[in-house]
Amino acid sequence: CSRRSTEPMRRSVREALLGFSLLAALAGSLGLWLWLKGISLARSNWIIRASFEDAAGLAKRSPVTYRGVLVGRVRDLQVNDRAVIADLEITDPDLRLARPVLARVGAASLLGGDAVVSLIASGPSLPLKGPGPSERGCDDRRMVCDRGQVSGLQAPNLETVTATVQKLLDQADNEQLLKRLVQSTDTFKDR
Repeated sequence: CSRRSTEPMRRSVREALLGFSLLAALAGSLGLWLWLKGISLARSNWIIRASFEDAAGLAKRSPVTYRGVLVGRVRDLQVNDRAVIADLEITDPDLRLARPVLARVGAASLLGGDAVVSLIASGPSLPLKGPGPSERGCDDRRMVCDRGQVSGLQAPNLETVTATVQKLLDQADNEQLLKRLVQSTDTFKDR
């Protein structure tokens, strides 16, 4: 008789363990999916919108740095006929960037590679006290606030430097600088 009474209990414990295992697997899968998509449930992150004429190599999830330190990532990119608009998600809720601020797209190394957005703040130092970028009372004239906009520029890379050198060579050829230089040296030589 005691064997019959423990059988339903064992069955219910097994079913409970199976149910909890399935719930844990679903929660873990959901958490992994949110992490891979870059979705944060904590609302301490804030957004800066940067506008670039050319954002060569920039992609979603590209790193965003400030003074060489990783502070966020590119959340979204939109392209229109005038510019590339990048939403930069900043993960440090206390980062205070004094205006003017520029966002520069550059390669992670001299040899190229993935694009990185570097934030460059050149304004006067901000007081340590005061509202943060995502707090009420943030002064968008003095610092970049949540959903604030900044201008972007592209850092020189091998392609742009080569294009500039080619323009200089073409200009020198058009103005016959080499021929003039030879004539000048001949004039000095004759004297």
